Amino acid sequence: MERLVVIDRRALSAFFGLTFFLSWGLWIPMVVMGREVPFLRTGGTFGPLLAALIVTGVRGGRPGVGRLLRRFLIWRVNVLWYLFALFSTAMVVFTALGVYFSIGGHRLLFNDLRQVYLVVPVFLYVLLFSVLGEETGWRGFALPRLQKRMGPLPASLILGLVWGVWHIPLFWIPGNFHQHIPLALFVLQDVALAVVMTWVFNHTGGSLLLVHLFHAASNTTIGVLPVLPMDTGGDPRPLYLTCGLLVVLALGIVSSGTLRGTMGGDRGGQA
Repeated sequence: MERLVVIDRRALSAFFGLTFFLSWGLWIPMVVMGREVPFLRTGGTFGPLLAALIVTGVRGGRPGVGRLLRRFLIWRVNVLWYLFALFSTAMVVFTALGVYFSIGGHRLLFNDLRQVYLVVPVFLYVLLFSVLGEETGWRGFALPRLQKRMGPLPASLILGLVWGVWHIPLFWIPGNFHQHIPLALFVLQDVALAVVMTWVFNHTGGSLLLVHLFHAASNTTIGVLPVLPMDTGGDPRPLYLTCGLLVVLALGIVSSGTLRGTMGGDRGGQA
């Protein structure tokens, strides 16, 4: 058992180190150039995926990579988990906006409801060109190993912190939307989301499909609805309220005692 812990620690260190090397290696040049390059920005988001595949392949070969990717095939879960993954962040945001209006917030500009169909292509774009590059690494590779060592709550807090810090170069790239968000608030949001995603992951048998859907739906919701300061005339309150409610949701999950869920063992996750 001690040897297994040492191996997992080395695998995690290799994964995190390689993730930052691959992603920051593409993002930092944009900081130096002082402009955003779409190819480099998108390529950097695939650092976690590539790092997970490389480390898993080195340690477990093709069988290990196969076990990791088979988590995408875990789809036979209660339909309520699909509803939560797709719409829970929207409920949080609408609640935050309701609170915002009740405390005297000014009128915000919503997208034309006749163009609601555009949410689908936005969701697919976010899923394929952003989220797909992240979750196989964060939740598929790192989370099971961290949970095995320290349990779901500490694992979620550490992974959320690392996840937030991983985004730091984006805050110094001119034109990137991260420049409009306080870094500390963004990291707090990622920690709260990490708790929620651990809950989803564990209760769906370790499904990578469900955490991808949740992450993509969350990003789409916050991007489409008037939450970010650049979409609210510079008013940061909708974003603060949204993050605050996400923290409340995470605390509710922790206090309910259901964070551990039913994932069990390392089914499909270790290599």
